[in-house]
Amino acid sequence: MKPYAFELDNVSAGYDQNLVIENLSLAVAEGEMAALLGPNGAGKSTLLRTLTGLLKPSAGAVRLFGTDVARLKAADRARLIAVVPQELNTPMAYTVAELVMMGRTALLNPWQQPSASDIQVVERALVYTDVSDLRDRSLDALSGGEKQRAVIAMALAQEPRIILMDEPTTHLDLNHSLEIMQIIERLNREQGVTVLMTSHDLNLAAEFCHRLILLDHGRVAADGPPDAVLKEEILREVYHCDLRIQQDTQTGALFVVPARRLSLPQPTTAARVHVIAGGGSGGELLRRLSLGGYRVTCGVSNQLDSDTQTAEALGMTQALEKPFFPIGADALNRAKQMAEDAAAVILCEVPFGPGNLVNIEIAEQALQRDIPVLINDRNLENRDYTAQRSAVPRIRQLIRSGAVTWRHGNEVLTALARLSH
Repeated sequence: MKPYAFELDNVSAGYDQNLVIENLSLAVAEGEMAALLGPNGAGKSTLLRTLTGLLKPSAGAVRLFGTDVARLKAADRARLIAVVPQELNTPMAYTVAELVMMGRTALLNPWQQPSASDIQVVERALVYTDVSDLRDRSLDALSGGEKQRAVIAMALAQEPRIILMDEPTTHLDLNHSLEIMQIIERLNREQGVTVLMTSHDLNLAAEFCHRLILLDHGRVAADGPPDAVLKEEILREVYHCDLRIQQDTQTGALFVVPARRLSLPQPTTAARVHVIAGGGSGGELLRRLSLGGYRVTCGVSNQLDSDTQTAEALGMTQALEKPFFPIGADALNRAKQMAEDAAAVILCEVPFGPGNLVNIEIAEQALQRDIPVLINDRNLENRDYTAQRSAVPRIRQLIRSGAVTWRHGNEVLTALARLSH
């Protein structure tokens, strides 16, 4: 078994006391080419910054070839690891040759001039990435693909053992994206450089990387070869959208295809639905319902709740209670009236306590009136903060009585579309 190029051992890291990754353990062997996937905010960039030593973890250890990164000097880290950023902005109009030489000068002592050996390394990097003919061109005059090749050449000039790439094909067209990925593949195969790249392009990552690491809210949701990670149920859970996994009939490669969007209801005939949310559990669903053309009422929520603010911004009618007050009879009755003629009542991933437990009555009354009820049953046991744990049995009774369960917003939209036909 090859030694590890880097290891994260129970690492927690973030910004201003807000952890982005927590208790994360991960190891990549020397010579691997792996892709780090996940939605925005999953922790990909934070993980890269932690690996380079730019972000000190609040807990756990990061090791490069067995040595704690905190014990390595900046020059030693530069000899081990190079970074290709998503975008490179320079304060001066450097030429390609000058940029690539920076990969060497990072390893030199202050005021030390590059040697003949350093110049040879730079020339090799220019040729390898096919930018030798562009050596005298200003970076500002390059296309996106040419500039990205120059940045990779700069990283190569460091002669690192690990290259970290943050969205290396961002802003590139299909042809240049493939070209960049082929260069990265050659680096890995011919020079044995360990590569870890972040990417939002699942298909491109699966085509070139033998290992995919899928992050979700700072944890590893899946890790393995493409056929183990690119599974519909896993990706729906992480990306919160409907999709399909298909296989190329010629190459056998897997690729991800977003499911076709549901037809939007006409504004004049759009169904009205009532949403029970709170504590930030409904913001994304409210947005998607609004984009879908549905008329939405909400409540009961407390004023100043984040879901209340989202609904207000979207112009939705709400039944509200004062901040930090338990739900009173007047607000509850307003919400029940809103739900009486709704096409469906939707219960989000709401945490229940003694102050908002009565909201379940809205769903119970709707079901008694044969109004469809859609219930998010994710983490149900952990959302019950009532003294007698009375929320869970009532919700489970609703499900036994015919309420439909859901986990992701696309499931709600699909169910509502079926109700309208």
